[in-house]
Amino acid sequence: MTSSPPPSFIKLPPLVAHSDQVDDGAVVTMIRILELAWKFKYRKTAPYTPDELAALLHRTRATMWRHLKTLREAGWIDSKQAAGRRLVIQILIPILDDDKVADEPRHEVPAGGNGDGPSEGYTPDPLRQALADVGVLGRPLRELCQMGIDPILVRAWHLWTWHPDQDWMENPTGYVIQRLRTGDEPPDEYLELACLTEEEVGQLQAAYVASEAYSGWPSLDGQEKLRRLAPLWAAITRNMREY
Repeated sequence: MTSSPPPSFIKLPPLVAHSDQVDDGAVVTMIRILELAWKFKYRKTAPYTPDELAALLHRTRATMWRHLKTLREAGWIDSKQAAGRRLVIQILIPILDDDKVADEPRHEVPAGGNGDGPSEGYTPDPLRQALADVGVLGRPLRELCQMGIDPILVRAWHLWTWHPDQDWMENPTGYVIQRLRTGDEPPDEYLELACLTEEEVGQLQAAYVASEAYSGWPSLDGQEKLRRLAPLWAAITRNMREY
């Protein structure tokens, strides 16, 4: 078993670093997979036996298989069998190579920025960000960006997948992609949730923390829209926190 470490750092996509859909343990496993894939330009790892891969990832075999399943369902990786019952992990997250930056949509860095990260005045593309937040990657990401979909629709369908009634869903990202491709609109109440302002969300959060659901949301008196949406918002929020 051989694995040479990266020179000093690896490229870590924000989708991995700031994921709210994959638990922290699986995120660390993904980071270690990226370390193994760096010499293949983050496209794949070398072939390893399951025991070798588990050792390199510093996981038991049971934990490794569980994390690989989680990462595969998130659309971050795939895997294929190689000779000698070895496993190759394929990276599905788009990670820009220096010679392929032109292939991806660009966001201009304002004058005065050093290019190392967002600077004052920088605004990411809302649609691309909304899709990334749902876990849409690679070709589907580019396809949906070209369709010019309203980011509100993306956020609304994302919220819809988080309702407890949708816990049967094994691939919520794939479901959102299909709905957006066919031009379907989510139910009106989810569109309203997706359009809430930061102030309105803050009011709902304050009422939720105070457990006002059991007393009819008294702090929302006089705010018909928020009182109407509060039960749905609370159900989705509770499901997200319990996930």
